[in-house]
Amino acid sequence: MKYLSLIFIFALALLVQSCDSFVENVEDPIDTFGDQLLNDENQVDFMVNGIHGTFAQTYGFLSVYADGLSDGLVFDLRVQTATYPQYYEIDNGSIILNNNSVIDGEQLLGQLRLFADTLVGRALQITFTDSSKLHKALYHGYLYGGIARYFYASYFGLTEEQGGGAINAGPFIPSTQMYRQALDRLDLALPHAQSPYEERVVHSIKARIHLYLGEYTQAAAEAANGLVSGDPSLDALFKSESQNPWWTEAGNGRLQWVADPRFIGYVTSDPKEAVRIPLNEYQSPYDGSFLNFQNKYPQDASPTPFITWQEMNLIQAESAARDSLNTVALTLINSVRTSHGLDARTETALDSIYIERDKELFATGNRLMDQRRFDRWHLPVGTWKFLPITQREREANPFID
Repeated sequence: MKYLSLIFIFALALLVQSCDSFVENVEDPIDTFGDQLLNDENQVDFMVNGIHGTFAQTYGFLSVYADGLSDGLVFDLRVQTATYPQYYEIDNGSIILNNNSVIDGEQLLGQLRLFADTLVGRALQITFTDSSKLHKALYHGYLYGGIARYFYASYFGLTEEQGGGAINAGPFIPSTQMYRQALDRLDLALPHAQSPYEERVVHSIKARIHLYLGEYTQAAAEAANGLVSGDPSLDALFKSESQNPWWTEAGNGRLQWVADPRFIGYVTSDPKEAVRIPLNEYQSPYDGSFLNFQNKYPQDASPTPFITWQEMNLIQAESAARDSLNTVALTLINSVRTSHGLDARTETALDSIYIERDKELFATGNRLMDQRRFDRWHLPVGTWKFLPITQREREANPFID
């Protein structure tokens, strides 16, 4: 993996006398900067930028792996550059506990959680003369601390069927409890939001978490206060020095993962769907067959959306459909479709919303959670439905067998 030098420097500086210890799977720093850097409000922008960079890499890689474990991506050996055996394990759900890719993703996530929580702890120790900097530090620390816990709950697991993770080398926290911790952090972020948009971002992430908890009324209420048409998405941002993993692992940079064939089926059935399901074609040098792969992120620095207003509409639509309010759901869905230049639907139901989410959230790492909660797993019984907590973490953490 390539890391921004900013992230590396940030990691070294931030961890001097941090508010807690490393997650066991996060390696110790090799050097440190003076503690005075952490007591200066002028360093807040530096710290926040470092968290943004760590978030981008964490979300980038975990979303690729999650779509690989789900039925979103396929590790196809007809692709000449598909050579990573650890990706083959992820694709088949037969993941060994020392899978190097999962180890890398777990370490990135541990860093994100630690950096965010440490920023909060350090901000509460700094004497601020500029209250806006204090609010910026606490907003971003709580926000990304909540997002990190959301990642643990959604993507990692102790067993094939039991999701969750551990924080600061502590006891295993099941997904439901980890989601609650994420919600608590997001609630703490809200008073420090410095714009209505920042408030809507927090409500949007809360909406998704409530949806994944099966709390549909709460999810719809949060989504109604979330991002609205015209709002930009909250994105993971990349640079040439820190490239988008979708580009390096499943795209034009290096192709190892291809899109599941159903996506070209969506586009063939309705060519207008190419707007939200952009695909490139690859011809195998081995048998001449044609495969398709994502072109949603065509450049090494293409941003990856983490949360969008369109998803908020779909969350509200799903909640309405579960209450048999299909007319309400249809209006919300058609607003999303219109935003992409798609034809309006004339009817909808819960099953069609599942498909609509599949299209709208293409290549964003959300399919894994949808498959689990709709009970539509595509692999045999006994396969992993989460990325496993790795052997390295299990051996280092006395609370996890």
